[in-house]
Amino acid sequence: MDNAEYLRVLNEKPKFFSKKAAILTASGIILSAVLFIAGFFIIINDIDSAAAAADKTLQKEKSAAASDVDISNALRTSTVDKVIENESIPAYSESQIRSLDVSKPSGVTLSDLKLVTRGNLKGLESAFLKAEEDYGINCLFVMAIASHESADGTICFRPNNMFGYGSSGFSSKAEGIDVVSKALAQRYLSPSGSLYSGKTISDVNKRYASSTTWDDKVAAKMTSYYSTISKNHNAALEKLK
Repeated sequence: MDNAEYLRVLNEKPKFFSKKAAILTASGIILSAVLFIAGFFIIINDIDSAAAAADKTLQKEKSAAASDVDISNALRTSTVDKVIENESIPAYSESQIRSLDVSKPSGVTLSDLKLVTRGNLKGLESAFLKAEEDYGINCLFVMAIASHESADGTICFRPNNMFGYGSSGFSSKAEGIDVVSKALAQRYLSPSGSLYSGKTISDVNKRYASSTTWDDKVAAKMTSYYSTISKNHNAALEKLK
């Protein structure tokens, strides 16, 4: 091989290796790109699958929640309607009060009583309510008698006797409420009672008090009590809707 041929071979050899290297490099890049793209699509597919599964779970949870809400609302509405129906307090006219059977419970609450107690009757709401629970008598009737006879508990002719009942006093106003309520329920408002004349305020008046206007004054107080309680009690019930 002469010098010219030798130089030609030397000049061509790098070109051969350069092309081969370029091809290998390009192949590697292409393979990497293919693997990257394939991996990318696999990841995307996994994400889509996970998202779909999560969405399906969420939809089930929403559906279950909606069902629970519907059931709860139905139960709530039914319960509220029943509570309102059973717990509403009517606002009686005075003529209705006069014909009311006072041997039956009023259905008022402790909070209701606190709306209408005045003077020294304040703080005795629990005693009036307990009398209704124990003897079934309308506690507003009992309270109206106490209010009328003692000027709202401020005047007692015998110690703690707010009712003008009998000739003795009591150890406390609460005891007086209990004793008189029991007597009214068992002696004045029970058909078997010794002083029974009927179950209205006027009927009790015949044997309880000598004044012929006693029933008017007691009825007026009861009418006022019911009016105040009905307005506030029923307004609170309306908020349940």
